[in-house]
Amino acid sequence: MSAMSIMRMLPEGDREYLARVAALRNGETTVQGATNRIPGTQQLNRHLKSVMMAWVPHVFDEDERDGIRRECFRYLVIAHEIENVQRDIWPRRLPPEVEAQKNFAWSNYQLRYFRLFRVNDLPTEVLNNILRLVIWDSSKTPVQTRLNITWVCKRWREIALNDATLWTAIWFRPSGSRLERAFAWLDRAKKAPVDVRLDCGGVFIPGLEDQELQGTIAAPELRDMLIRILEKRESIRMLIMTLDDWDSALTVLELLATIGRLGMPKLERFELHRGGTRNETRHSLIWPNPIAHPFLGGIEPPILSYLSLNGVPIEWNRSVLENLTTFDIRRLPNSYMPDLRRFREILSSCPRLVKLSLDGAGPRFDSISGDMEPIDLPLLRTLVVAEFTRSYAIFIFSLFTARNVNDLTLMNFCGDDYTVLFDMLTGMFPNVQLLTAYSLQFEVEGSPVMVRWLESMPKLTYMRVANQASHFYGLFFRDDLALPVVAPSLQVIDCQAIDTTELLVKWAQNRGEIGAPLKKIYVSENLGKKLSDEEVQTLLKICPLSLLPRGATTPEEDILQRA
Repeated sequence: MSAMSIMRMLPEGDREYLARVAALRNGETTVQGATNRIPGTQQLNRHLKSVMMAWVPHVFDEDERDGIRRECFRYLVIAHEIENVQRDIWPRRLPPEVEAQKNFAWSNYQLRYFRLFRVNDLPTEVLNNILRLVIWDSSKTPVQTRLNITWVCKRWREIALNDATLWTAIWFRPSGSRLERAFAWLDRAKKAPVDVRLDCGGVFIPGLEDQELQGTIAAPELRDMLIRILEKRESIRMLIMTLDDWDSALTVLELLATIGRLGMPKLERFELHRGGTRNETRHSLIWPNPIAHPFLGGIEPPILSYLSLNGVPIEWNRSVLENLTTFDIRRLPNSYMPDLRRFREILSSCPRLVKLSLDGAGPRFDSISGDMEPIDLPLLRTLVVAEFTRSYAIFIFSLFTARNVNDLTLMNFCGDDYTVLFDMLTGMFPNVQLLTAYSLQFEVEGSPVMVRWLESMPKLTYMRVANQASHFYGLFFRDDLALPVVAPSLQVIDCQAIDTTELLVKWAQNRGEIGAPLKKIYVSENLGKKLSDEEVQTLLKICPLSLLPRGATTPEEDILQRA
């Protein structure tokens, strides 16, 4: 069919409009008679959504099919004709109103085309891949998306139920309907590797679906639930458990020691978090004398690479912990920590260690030996050290070297003057680009030591900071421009809490005055509420300013962590 014949099939108004667009080939810069009012993206999206929501699926008769085909044809021709003009006038751009019309035509074409698309005539393997893409691209609503897919039609339900990989991410919570649904998905996963999350701690994850408040579960019911889950132990790839009391934690540890020794050959990641902080402060070291069992009964998990134990004990000397890439231990009293010899064995047995987190936990402090060489961790990229006394923190940093650390977190070093620790840390981490500094205590007289510590990390680009005394921020201020800049590469500040908002503004202003301007400032939602309108406007003149929800990561952070 010729182009002229195709054009004759369009309504007269469309032909006249396309003729005016074609005049752009003759040097015109605008389309005669075109409106100057260009609908915005949100307005177009609202229109398209209203068209979609008004649609009621039904069986078409022939007249409806022809009508939809004519609409598709109309929008397709308009879009193609505008694109032809766009190609012919390049490198000139289309007028904004014509560009908007092209996008509108394409969107309307796609909206209508799929009403006639014979999706169920596709080969099963093609349709299966499409359904996988739909489900796994719905990161915040995977539960409802999977349910919706199985409700569309008999063929889609058969394909979805026969694809074990669609059911491998499973979240168990103590709520009748959701619990039975989770077990149904565990069955549907068949022998595919499964990622299991068991949450009895009432943890709320912002942005995730299906999180109404749930009831608690008693230890006997938890035992029955876990026994059913561990029937699939040979298929479990990831097991993350969040518990809220000692009875539940001890039940889990006992079952893992008993059933785990039967083997979990696909286990790659294991996390066990005990909350219980309603009746126990974070700093409490009073435990109910739990019996420590060897991890997984003392067998070797062949591909385990990620281990996180938070507030729960294991029998360290009888646990096989090797080739980990992440080792994360938290909230352990001294009597339940590994001895120094065993701790060193674990580090030495993990040459590929990428992340080490010691948060109120580490080797026993009563087993110090001064004649041991520090263990080198050349691949370590992320290091978290938190909640330690000054003497214990010095002890910890004497145990290893890790010059390639990129992301360093130091938290809750308070109750004493930690200047001597930062003197020790000077030069230890020359490749740090991300620094988290929360509640680090030092006296004003120690400021020169702190400056030398910061200067020993010349690549520092991103700093997370909270609960610091004003003289910590004073480390960065320079009244004399002849003095060297502290942290000259610093570009991003993530400030969660600060004594006065005025101090944050002065800090940002001073960075510009000394020739090291910031490129972005993030503040917590609470801190954002404390900023006055004038302070917000001042900060915005310096660099972009954004609110950062609790627990969220930033694009700059992601880039640096991947570097």
